[in-house]
Amino acid sequence: MESEKAEGSSAGSEQEGNILQTKMSRRTFLKLSAATAAATAAVTTVGGIALKSRGASNAQSTAQTTTDLFAAVPITLTVNGIPYTTTIEPRDMLVNVLRENLSLTGTKRPCDRMECGGCTVLIDGKAVYSCTTLAMRMPGHSIETIEANNITVTDSTLAALQAAWVTYDASQCGYCQPGRLMAATALLKNNTSPTVDQIKAAVAGNLCRCGTYNHVIAAIQAAAASL
Repeated sequence: MESEKAEGSSAGSEQEGNILQTKMSRRTFLKLSAATAAATAAVTTVGGIALKSRGASNAQSTAQTTTDLFAAVPITLTVNGIPYTTTIEPRDMLVNVLRENLSLTGTKRPCDRMECGGCTVLIDGKAVYSCTTLAMRMPGHSIETIEANNITVTDSTLAALQAAWVTYDASQCGYCQPGRLMAATALLKNNTSPTVDQIKAAVAGNLCRCGTYNHVIAAIQAAAASL
């Protein structure tokens, strides 16, 4: 019986050794594969000549550690005729910079995904959604917001529209109206006698949950007539 135990123990040890050898050989294989892949990635072949790219890789790594592409940078924006210097991240959208950096909260951010038009501002006289406009691209451009008449610049077109908005009760909750007013301002700056269809096309990108669309059209017609 002791002989059978000894033989069983010997067989078990041999089996464990085989298992250990198998595990070690797999581990060794993985190490060798990783080393081979690293060596291959470190060599570039050009015209049949192998060139080591280790130096270039080190230089690129150094450049990445010294230059942060997402670091905040100072910029100057001209808003309503006034230059503002502030610090922003390259990813910041114009609507956020206007509201949070410059405290110009008249520009709203209802949907933040270019669907409702509440964030509309004028850039070089054109109506633009500020929620999808990178602030980094705005230096050198003229930006106009709904606050234009409340600061130093008097925009006669915007002023006429604001007066007509009150007369014709064009807003209820009013949350979407700053964007709608800026879209209407862009329209009347380029077309002082728009048709109803042209008015509808100009403000088609501005949604209103209160449904004051007919009042808005009447107000824009009245402002156009007064201009």
